Amino acid sequence: MKKTNSTNAHAKKSGRLKANSKRTRKKMDALEKKKIIASLTLMDDLFMQVVLEEQACTEYILQTILDKSSLMLKEQRLQKRMPNLHGRALVLDCLCTDEKGLLYNIEVQNSSAGAIPKRARYHAALMDTHTLKKGEKFSKLPESYVIFITDKDVLGEGEQLYQIERVIRKSGNLFKDGSHIFYFNTARQDDNALGKLAKDLKEANPKEIKSKVLSHRVASLKEGKLDKEGEKKMNVLLEKYRKKAVEEGMEKGIEKGIEQGMQQGQNRLALLVGQLLNAGRMDDLKRVSYDEAYREKLLKEFGL
Repeated sequence: MKKTNSTNAHAKKSGRLKANSKRTRKKMDALEKKKIIASLTLMDDLFMQVVLEEQACTEYILQTILDKSSLMLKEQRLQKRMPNLHGRALVLDCLCTDEKGLLYNIEVQNSSAGAIPKRARYHAALMDTHTLKKGEKFSKLPESYVIFITDKDVLGEGEQLYQIERVIRKSGNLFKDGSHIFYFNTARQDDNALGKLAKDLKEANPKEIKSKVLSHRVASLKEGKLDKEGEKKMNVLLEKYRKKAVEEGMEKGIEKGIEQGMQQGQNRLALLVGQLLNAGRMDDLKRVSYDEAYREKLLKEFGL
């Protein structure tokens, strides 16, 4: 009988430990989720996609960048895949059509490699290919706008907004083919409408976002004021964000190690990325990819 009682007591204790462990994991997962959500800005392309599901947000961004306060969208598609039977396909972050039939493609790019001029050219070309139907005249092609919202000054001329148009070189007159490419450099934050938008796109706290439409949307997403479908999308976003953070962190760590010729540095940085991710320290995770002094400080903090 004593043996039985001892066995039961052991089983109960083991059950309590498992339950406590499960609750602890849930608390840790909830804390990690909360920290990740708190760190997200509109310059995180995955988060931007969820924000732009509210069409008014897309309209506001386009109105500000293009200085067209009357611009209204007829429809928009997020993560629109554009296949190419003879070449590389594309998945567009946001493809829109306004009430006049004009086309807009918005792309958020945090890396210079993702916003090279030839990529903009390819976006415009593939949009044209999928717009004109068989037998239609070329004059039916609508005006199109490819807009890259970049974290840094990709083109390197210090401009806040780059507008690229084809011109006739001798006269300098516009070629007027209806194709427009814009680069919005959010690193430059002048005291104007574009500067305010740039700050809003990089602001994690919805209370500090000046645009009412963006602030309201970001707040609703971060504070969990969502229906079941919205909650499901946010959970999918968080899972994608975790994977992306690991992949990008590992990739940057490897690149840095190659540049320095230090295999040991690669391994240490990879371990640091994992530690920061587990701790939900997203801001630190981003910073260690470019700030060498801060990276060394955190390596010491984690004993790496």
